[in-house]
Amino acid sequence: MGKLDAKVAIVTGAAGGIGGAICRRFLAEGARVAALDINPDPLQPLVAESSGHCLARICDVSSESDIEDAVAQTVDEFGGLDVIVNNAVYDLPLQPLTDVSLTDWRRTWAVNVDGPFLLSRAAIPHMADRGGGSIIHIASQLARAAKPNRPWYCSQKGALISLARAMALDHASQGIRVNTVSPGPVETDRFFRNFPSRAIARENAGTMLGRAGQPEEIAAGVLFLASDESSYMTGADLLIDGGYTAQ
Repeated sequence: MGKLDAKVAIVTGAAGGIGGAICRRFLAEGARVAALDINPDPLQPLVAESSGHCLARICDVSSESDIEDAVAQTVDEFGGLDVIVNNAVYDLPLQPLTDVSLTDWRRTWAVNVDGPFLLSRAAIPHMADRGGGSIIHIASQLARAAKPNRPWYCSQKGALISLARAMALDHASQGIRVNTVSPGPVETDRFFRNFPSRAIARENAGTMLGRAGQPEEIAAGVLFLASDESSYMTGADLLIDGGYTAQ
């Protein structure tokens, strides 16, 4: 028996390092998974190996119609919806606020905050029909510990933590739990792009444990919040950052 047997999940940003790890762990635990990404091509091997338990589709999470179509397809194909993971992110090169264009600012907010709003809004009625569910926003340790030249990221990840708390309060009576996971530095392509080399990136993870995390370590935390093992948790932020914020 898997921890997510008979559960149906949607994961956004599924082609990324953390998103892919979440999809693989969910499938291994018995879930049916709709893997959404602006570029779903990297997900095709996962779909091929899933025995019909995974569908992948193009989805711009800032598009209301894309989100509604993806939710409708998931429910139609798998019979319901129990878990959503808002993991998609739109990032910018490191720069201070004064160098960020209004167009870039609005695009990051559209993906990083509007996306979770749109998917949550579309998913909640289906979760309520099943008697409840779990919503997980992927935030960041940078919601708590600001880093230079990341004003859009710090503000948006902080917004997700506040959004989760408010949603948890509104939807507890429907059996819907809403939490966030805040990863620290994790060895993904997004993390490595901020450094001249992977070796330098690893040397500058800045964690108490002296290393960056692995996507599978974040997926383990997301699985916990998606499963019934976390049935007494809502409105919480699960910090998985190698001690980054405790130093």
